Amino acid sequence: MAIICPICGEENPEGAATCRACGAPLEEPPAEKKGTSEKILIAIFVIALLVIAAIIVAPFLYNNGSGGNGGGTGLIPDWWWEKYGLEPGSSDPYEDLDGDGLYNLDEYRLGTNPLDPDTDGDGIIDSLDIIPLHDAGIQITIDTLRINDFVEGVRPVYKPTGQFFFLVYVDGSLAGQVPSTPAELKIDVEHAVGWSLTVNVPDDRHPTVRLELYAKKALGRNELLDINGQNNSKNPAGYYLEIPYHLGIRDVGRVQTGRSDGSDDGNRGLQDDKDALVTWTIKTIDMQTR
Repeated sequence: MAIICPICGEENPEGAATCRACGAPLEEPPAEKKGTSEKILIAIFVIALLVIAAIIVAPFLYNNGSGGNGGGTGLIPDWWWEKYGLEPGSSDPYEDLDGDGLYNLDEYRLGTNPLDPDTDGDGIIDSLDIIPLHDAGIQITIDTLRINDFVEGVRPVYKPTGQFFFLVYVDGSLAGQVPSTPAELKIDVEHAVGWSLTVNVPDDRHPTVRLELYAKKALGRNELLDINGQNNSKNPAGYYLEIPYHLGIRDVGRVQTGRSDGSDDGNRGLQDDKDALVTWTIKTIDMQTR
């Protein structure tokens, strides 16, 4: 092995004590340094082998742990592809097979059908459907009602009862009347009435419910009572109650409750508004299983 002169760079034969070109003293690298270099090279080689082995083995370990290859990505298990008659190895998790705006991976996470753009059959495609697995509706219940003011008679003789009913609107359209026949109720007593109405609503937006309370009068001249404690307007908007309702996300069962007393707006007494207190519950339900 040639010895390189550290002064002039001349190659000298192995065993030479001085440089044949410049006469500078020469010495061979210590044996321990040679051994150290060889150990470093061996360590680098072993590490390289381990890295290559990891690259080869990792996909197999990942697939075994996840139960599928998700079309080669490991994102979706095989059973899901097979459930819909799809080939796991050749299917793409980022493909939209049914054209509903959701990738296969989205369909897997939501639980929707990758081959049906409207999984629940409610007319709203899955990507726009707030609750894609159910045909959502709402159940509106008047839980309790108290009429604060007399509605029949003249002072000092007032009738201690009256006949009352609600008109219920959803997104501006009349959904129904509860109860179907006006109920006779005592004045200034809180009654547990439980009047309920179910309405099928579009699943692509959150509805607004409007409650209007009426006292039935002779000759069909029904009187709108004030149940809106937040608005002291004398217009109808100051009497009825509007409730923005959030359907929930992805599933049915959300519940919203409320209480409103028309006398809270400051307009009280027979010479002002005829007020009432109402408590209510709105619940998101599945119209197919109700």
